[in-house]
Amino acid sequence: MPHTPAIALTLIALLAAGCATVREAHMAQAASVAGVAEEPFGKPGWGRRGEFMLSGQRVRYERSADRLSLFDTLASGRSTLRYTWSGPAGDATADCTARQAEATARGITATVRPWTLNCRWSGASDAVLQIGEGQVRRGQSTREGSYRRGELTLGLRSVHLLEGSSLVQPSAVGYEMLHEGQVVASLDLASGLPRLRRPDPATPLGRAATEAALALALVWEPA
Repeated sequence: MPHTPAIALTLIALLAAGCATVREAHMAQAASVAGVAEEPFGKPGWGRRGEFMLSGQRVRYERSADRLSLFDTLASGRSTLRYTWSGPAGDATADCTARQAEATARGITATVRPWTLNCRWSGASDAVLQIGEGQVRRGQSTREGSYRRGELTLGLRSVHLLEGSSLVQPSAVGYEMLHEGQVVASLDLASGLPRLRRPDPATPLGRAATEAALALALVWEPA
């Protein structure tokens, strides 16, 4: 078959072209942050403890997750996170706890305590964060809450849409942070490393978005 090498080369070229067009999934972005540069952070194989750099600023973390079952009918999950961000204002340390509980009866499992996350900062920040699952949007249970430091408040809400798709995802693919009703920062958790879009971290709004995003990105889902 004289044309076999040419056919093989053509197939290889087509496969290579197809692979080149494969893109990582991305969270759908609000128009107000679509033009903001992304900052990937973290590292593969995060583990229980470690450290990484976020735009030249060190982040150290330690976390855990456990699950307690009672008579195979009630299961309570709990995860903890402690991280320190050496930001422009100095070291800010967050202590966070996430909880969730499920009950099983006749083979059916239901959530009896929806997921919640609570954080409190010390050191260079005295902020608090509270977010929980429960609001239903587009038929999907979403997570909503707030981050507060002094008079500054950021609204927090989960995102369940991927870029270029109208299909609602069952789990959060990221989070938006809002100030006075406008999205000012976002955290993309759709694939690979987290990607942060934020205001200047040297500003109060940028600091707030960074502290909230690190908590949401680093905390494990309750086991």
